[in-house]
Amino acid sequence: MGLYFKGEKYILCPTDSYHLMLSLNSACVASCIAKGSAYHVRTGFDVVKLNDEYTGPDTVMSSFRTPKPSEGPVMFRRGSKYYVLAGTACCACIGGSTIYVLSAPSPKGPWTYQGDIGSNPGKFDSHSPNNYVTKAQGSAVIAIPNPSNSEAQYLWMGNQWNSGLALKPPGPRNHDLLYWTVLDFNTNGTLNQVVYSETATIQLA
Repeated sequence: MGLYFKGEKYILCPTDSYHLMLSLNSACVASCIAKGSAYHVRTGFDVVKLNDEYTGPDTVMSSFRTPKPSEGPVMFRRGSKYYVLAGTACCACIGGSTIYVLSAPSPKGPWTYQGDIGSNPGKFDSHSPNNYVTKAQGSAVIAIPNPSNSEAQYLWMGNQWNSGLALKPPGPRNHDLLYWTVLDFNTNGTLNQVVYSETATIQLA
């Protein structure tokens, strides 16, 4: 993990391959630094290369769509493949959202939809708080080196909006919980369904 200073900004890179997930003024954007370039995913979705100062857009690289209107994109790179994970609209909702998975060989695309790994199997019930595995909306993916091999571990984190209301008395927004899970990749780069767990195990030593 490295901390780099660029202009008046500090840039935190979790790995030597310069993976970076940022939130730029909104929970509905994401960035990924690769080989010195920064990319911003705009909800909608457009992948935009940022200028050298990371202060504004430079070039629209590609666009893609999800099965349903979504937000909160998280972009990261694993090996030679780029990923964007996004969730259905969840503005401070209770119950969470999907985890739509898209991948591409470069920020230029083409983006391939791999599926939804965050919904519980079964019929969707718009009145149920149990439609989604994590009861959270994605906010970040962090690449953590695995000391036992060369493969990084990818930790997904999501906000369980309004979970603090379960406290007695109800807690404020900063009492909401953050759900963690380690993403499970297949050898072909696809992702397996997220399985609910009250623990997440990360290899650190």
